[in-house]
Order: sequence, then structure tokens, then C-alpha cells
Amino acid sequence: MKILTADVSDIETLTRVEIESKVQSIPQWIDAIEVDYDRRRDRWRTYLSAQSPATSRPERVVLKAVVDGDVIGYLAGHLTTRYGKDGEIQSFYVLKSRQRQGVGLALLRQFIDWLTAHNARSLCVGISADNPYQAFYLKYGGVHLNPHWIVWDDVAGAMAQPRDR
Repeated sequence: MKILTADVSDIETLTRVEIESKVQSIPQWIDAIEVDYDRRRDRWRTYLSAQSPATSRPERVVLKAVVDGDVIGYLAGHLTTRYGKDGEIQSFYVLKSRQRQGVGLALLRQFIDWLTAHNARSLCVGISADNPYQAFYLKYGGVHLNPHWIVWDDVAGAMAQPRDR
């Protein structure tokens, strides 16, 4: 597996991976708008051109996990001002068939390296309160700011000791 930086030429693939992952992994938490291909593709265009979200700074990265030429997951994140944190995970999906194989952890570690290179120490991510994937973030040092947001005040230190959950 390789972790590579995605760009605008990857928009179609990122859109497909996002929708496929949502449908397979969290069907009970998605509605039609979240799997509307055209809307999701347009969302990627605005994100990669630094037009969204409003609390973001222009510095951003999309990391893609690639096996045999196929994108199997990605993590999109940026520098932010949200909740007084330095970085934010915007979107993070791994295909269901590739979960629990270290893909998500590899993407998260690479993003933390990117944050560190940009002098960012803290991080936040929004996730539904009843989404079971919160456990991933909590395992790697995140704590609840509120039911819908998980934060890290020291991302480098948090990754050193995963918690059992």
C-alpha cells in the first residue's frame, strides 16, 4: 500500500470511494444527498480549490491509500480555526473490504505528519454522535469536545499510545 497525495485529477475516484464506503459501512446514517454523485463531486471541487469550509485555512491535503493502482481509502484535512484547533479532518473513508487492515491508521499517521510539518499541534473532527467509527478516533487519543466533535490537543503525543477500546 502507498499513501499518495490526491489532486483535482482524483475527484471522480474520491467521489466513488466516498459513496461506496458510506453505502457499505454506514447505510443507516446516510440520506440521499450524501450519496448524490454530482453533489459529492462538486463538493470535492470546492474543497480542493479551498472554497470550503468557511472555518478552514487554504492549506489542505488529501491523502489517498492506493493498492495495485486502486484507491481504497482517503483522508482529507486542512488547517482550521474551528474550536480553536489547528487542523481538521474534513472527510475520511476506507472501503469496507479494506477496513481493519491498517489503512485508516496509515492515513491518519501521514496526516499527522502533514499537520506537524505545518506547525499544527491540535486537531478536530466532526462525526455523528451515534456513529460507531468514533471508536477509531477515541482509540488514537481523541476526546469528545461534545457529542458531535472529537479533538486532540497534542496529535503527536496522542498517536504514541493507542488506547484499547
